[in-house]
Amino acid sequence: MAEISGASKSSKKVRCLVIQFARLGDTLQSLMALRAAKQLYPQMEIHFAARERFAAAAKRVPWIHQVITLPTDDLLLPILGGQKSEAQGLGDIARWIAPLVKNPWDYIINWSYSESSSFLTGLLPARVKLGFSRRKDTTFLCSDGWSHYIQAIVQGGVDQNIHLTDILTTQLLTALQIHEGDPTEDGNAPVTSKGFFSIQVSDKDLVHPLKDPSKKWIGIQLGASHPTKAWTPEKWAKLSSMILSRHSECGIVLLGGKEDQTRESLFLAKIKEFGVSSRSIVSLVGKTDFDLWTSVVSRCHWIMSGDTAVVHLASVLGTRVLNVSVGPVRPSETGPYGNGHYVVSSGIPCEGCEKRELEGHHSCQEAIAPEAVYATWSYASNEWAHRRQIPLEHHFTQLGLNSTLGTVRVHRSKIRNTTDGGGVVFEPVLQRAMRTREWSSQVVGHIARAWYCGWTPAIGHELTRGTIDPSLIQTLRQLNDSSQVLMKICEEAKRTATQLSKKSSRLKSERLMPIHDRDELRDLGKKLTELDQLIDRLADAQTPLKAFSQMGKVLMHNLRSDQISDLSKESADCYGQLTQGISLFRDWIKHTLELAKPVAVQGASVISIDLAKPPGKELSP
Repeated sequence: MAEISGASKSSKKVRCLVIQFARLGDTLQSLMALRAAKQLYPQMEIHFAARERFAAAAKRVPWIHQVITLPTDDLLLPILGGQKSEAQGLGDIARWIAPLVKNPWDYIINWSYSESSSFLTGLLPARVKLGFSRRKDTTFLCSDGWSHYIQAIVQGGVDQNIHLTDILTTQLLTALQIHEGDPTEDGNAPVTSKGFFSIQVSDKDLVHPLKDPSKKWIGIQLGASHPTKAWTPEKWAKLSSMILSRHSECGIVLLGGKEDQTRESLFLAKIKEFGVSSRSIVSLVGKTDFDLWTSVVSRCHWIMSGDTAVVHLASVLGTRVLNVSVGPVRPSETGPYGNGHYVVSSGIPCEGCEKRELEGHHSCQEAIAPEAVYATWSYASNEWAHRRQIPLEHHFTQLGLNSTLGTVRVHRSKIRNTTDGGGVVFEPVLQRAMRTREWSSQVVGHIARAWYCGWTPAIGHELTRGTIDPSLIQTLRQLNDSSQVLMKICEEAKRTATQLSKKSSRLKSERLMPIHDRDELRDLGKKLTELDQLIDRLADAQTPLKAFSQMGKVLMHNLRSDQISDLSKESADCYGQLTQGISLFRDWIKHTLELAKPVAVQGASVISIDLAKPPGKELSP
């Protein structure tokens, strides 16, 4: 997140409407971003619009002024079911919207990032709008740079390493700093805490075993946001049996909704096969409302889960998370937020995940063994003793579980210093060769900070020589040539757009012009189209360049002018932005290739070894 300091221009109340119609996990991430902004700008009066089903979390936040619920079932289901005509349904929606239109807002922040929610943002009056919106003619509009990034990169499936919470926080704080001045506080207060929510749960509401202070409770969320992203109940049972048989101080709390009751039955049947007593297992599957769920999660020492809302709830409450990441999930964007959380993922490429398929076979689900998750958890839960001075590989060996080591990757979350780029980063705990996608995600995140924060840490400061292998080097050498071509195309496109702007600005009218001027403008426009097609072809040939192709499309779609001269000038600025990004991309390639050359010092002699080439029989200084 961008570094902010100084004093606010005004303490005048700032009315903000936040639109979050996505699922509960997105709501929780939005609340973390809002808390950071509220601490820095206490004059914010936050109104939060959410779907009725997912509004409970916002209703339990004391510093939110008002929660406005959208009764989607009441408004939409009668239309979809044929009980009401579209005209009648639109009338109901208009009556729901009427109070929001009554008074202009200072800020409307659409964090739903959906086309449907963009119509609401477009309808409501506001001094500043962030997120997806609509123009007066109802065409789609990204209101700001970070929204361009969300649409082109995050929703476009491009690998990047900025957590969604950090994107939202930076987007809002940047807008507040521009329009309201520097904040009154220094921004160092923690965003997460056990007291984040004002919940209404007494001890009598808790199941008796959970009141036992001698037990270290571990919460296991059996389901996930999608079946493909869930670990099997049998594997959760195997992991639980290992924990309970080796750690008598621990207990297991099963969590989930009513839709997870089949998983609960499978878990309990399997745990009996392992001969583990059920006295240390409490099941609350299908039995918790938001308040009880939050209370239980806050009392747990650990939460273990796939990709689902409990990961974000535990992050908000400061409960440590072990995230078993399976399916088409990107933990760098939606993983647990904070310090000291662990993510276990497959160490074997999964074809389903590579294609980002929700359905079909996902080999990553079989690749992660319960033994590997147990070894990771037992290592993480004793960090206070070994202080991570013992390698995780050594811990696996001590447990006799090193046979499961090769099929997993393990990362640990850490909040960076602002001088290192800020936000959360997931550092590898196991030494593994870096995949091209991982390298590319770091580069795209760095480029985004350069575009929208105005500053970046040093290039490649989180790269290590040991993770760079010959296959990555070979890929980067190919990308070096392709990115050089891409840079020349964007530079030529910028020159062409600038020429088009100058030519059209000299015309007395853009409607009536001499034939030779019209032909010249047409030729310049045709050239830009051809250059855009070349950019797309390069991106199709080299996947890491896809970020620039997709960002270019989004930037061009969001040009604001309706005059040829102004549109051309905006287009030139867009190509300039892409050129800046490609330049950084090439700097990363250069840095990585230099870093990959091991240097051995013998006296005054220096020996350089190129990892991309097989070593010779002898090395000469």
